[in-house]
Amino acid sequence: MAFPTTTSGWIAYVRNWLNADEYSDAQVGHFLDLGQVRLNTDLMSYPMEKLVSITVTEADAELPIDLLTTITDFGKIRLVSVQGYGPLDVAALNEYATKAQDLTNTEYIPTFYTIDAGKLYIWPWPAVDAVVDIHYYEKVPLLSTTVNSNTFTTYHPDLLLYAAVLEAAPYMAEDERIPVWESKYAVGVASVNSAVVRIKFGSTPLRRQITGLS
Repeated sequence: MAFPTTTSGWIAYVRNWLNADEYSDAQVGHFLDLGQVRLNTDLMSYPMEKLVSITVTEADAELPIDLLTTITDFGKIRLVSVQGYGPLDVAALNEYATKAQDLTNTEYIPTFYTIDAGKLYIWPWPAVDAVVDIHYYEKVPLLSTTVNSNTFTTYHPDLLLYAAVLEAAPYMAEDERIPVWESKYAVGVASVNSAVVRIKFGSTPLRRQITGLS
């Protein structure tokens, strides 16, 4: 059976997979929404990768980049780089605060970044007209009456199905299919994510590897 191409088709498909006609369209739609939220949290795949370049307009480290308003589909950070300087290291918030509050600092080369409350802080803050490249994973928009397809339906329909039916699991007492769905979902997500990591980092161990930050 082919995967659906519309939102209403996905609702019918999930209901059929659950073999539970007692669920309304609204209930199955809720399972589908929660499944997509789950995938936005768990999945990191090539089709979700995006890049935005932002030019620094203020020479003031107290003006961070607001990721949530500047990048409307921001999900998780992949890499932050400043053109002319290269990739930045990621730092814990306390590390950033220690450096930023050191008034004796005389370094001006952007070195690392941290994220706090949806804002991207870089230390030292780049000069005016510097370009910050933000590589990130998109937050895929949910299916709706006006959105009939998205990254999940196009590239990961199997994982979308398993994610949706797993959201129905709390209402399905003692259903022997649930462990199978859990296994298929976990293996599928791990396979997609490991493929990305393997290509980007190769087989050489990294001194410090940080997964995507939201």
